Amino acid sequence: TMTFRVILRKDVIYKNNTSPLCLLFFHDNRKKSVGLGVSVVRSCWDAEAQRVTDDCPDGAEIEFQITMN
Repeated sequence: TMTFRVILRKDVIYKNNTSPLCLLFFHDNRKKSVGLGVSVVRSCWDAEAQRVTDDCPDGAEIEFQITMN
């Protein structure tokens, strides 16, 4: 089976204090990472729920971009 997760790359921080979101695919003990082209301020990312927090200023737009990718 294939599973996937959306993660915030904490090892990369852009000048505007955001970090990129990536989609991780897991299949047959292999992992593949794909950048989503979306970056978020760390405090706006809920890692457990794999989504932006409710109080994030551009939350709806970011969620839309994640779903479209």
